[in-house]
Amino acid sequence: MAAEFAGNRLSRVVGALVRVALLVLLVGGALRGAAPKYILFLTADGFRSDYIERLQPPHLSALIAEGVRVTHVTNVFPTVTTPNMASIATGAWPRTTGIGANTHYVREEDRLVSAPRPTVATIAGMLRPAGWVTAAAGHFMLQPAVEFYTAPGYGESEKTTDAIIDFLENKNAHFVGAIYGSTDQAGHRHGPDSPEVREAVMGIDRAVGRLVAYLKAKGIFEETLITFNSDHGMSAFEKRQASTEPAQALAKAGFRVATSAAELKAETQIVVLNAGVRIIYFRAVPSGAERERAAAVLRQIEGVDVLGRKELDALGCHDNRSGDLIVSPKAGFTISNAGGPGGLHGRFAEGNPILFFRGPGIRRAVNLEAARTVDIVPTLLRLVHVAPAATVEGKVIETALEAR
Repeated sequence: MAAEFAGNRLSRVVGALVRVALLVLLVGGALRGAAPKYILFLTADGFRSDYIERLQPPHLSALIAEGVRVTHVTNVFPTVTTPNMASIATGAWPRTTGIGANTHYVREEDRLVSAPRPTVATIAGMLRPAGWVTAAAGHFMLQPAVEFYTAPGYGESEKTTDAIIDFLENKNAHFVGAIYGSTDQAGHRHGPDSPEVREAVMGIDRAVGRLVAYLKAKGIFEETLITFNSDHGMSAFEKRQASTEPAQALAKAGFRVATSAAELKAETQIVVLNAGVRIIYFRAVPSGAERERAAAVLRQIEGVDVLGRKELDALGCHDNRSGDLIVSPKAGFTISNAGGPGGLHGRFAEGNPILFFRGPGIRRAVNLEAARTVDIVPTLLRLVHVAPAATVEGKVIETALEAR
């Protein structure tokens, strides 16, 4: 009898343990499959991907180790801030956002527009109808669509983190976009290999580390999806310079050229804008023969390639705002300031931005070979079950997602 009783008791204990184990598995699976409750959309201007290996920022490295990092990221050409920030925020190419450069020429208005903004929906505008409370700290591309906005200082990493925490703590925001701008500022002034850039990277790392500590203390870290991305990389000025400035070459060939709003006159034929590359707009050159003559002049410049509409269309460039031609330095060349101090971007060489994801629904400790910055928005929206706007051209990075 005693043996039978002991056997029944052991059976009940084993059965209870099995049920508990099954419950743990089910709950764990539910947590892993749960949609994120918070999204942090963090962009670091001018943050090169290889800063991670070179400088080993501890907090960012820890997040990468727990998530998915993309090794080779395709961004927008030219590799300057405004068109790239627009594409990151909208999931669309310049042909759709309508933004070709930091300043671009608008043909139908016959004027130069500085700091243009997209007319298509940003991720914040897609999330709000789904009930998300949205906010942004210095992420100017998100500003019109978010409910709460502040500009804490573009290079102020700690103040940017303060603003993010304030939105989460006091505004009940569940989506917060932010830009950490110190890496771009230091890169332009001192170059990507400088002690100042190292300090900018480490300053962003400390600020992100403090943000993660807050999320953990608040008990929402495992419910938060983090994307950390950049608009473009940064290079030191090359020692070799193109043989002629494109605007000068065109003027010498007899064309009337403007390079700024102040120079734009009634008689101006061609607008040339500096974006690391040179963007060429035919303002009053209707003749196909004269346009070809201008292109031929530019092709005579040593150290550059001249991209026409076929090449620009393939890059997703806008058929108006991105110019009729783009003069791009060949590898190892710059158009101006060769051998000078500081850093530059705008060329194909600066297509090396950082991109990683960490949080619910994201695989752990995975490196992916390639993705595009326009793929960030649709990937995030998939994880929170929100349909993308019709203007989204990126694709979900399926290999970044946990199996469901």
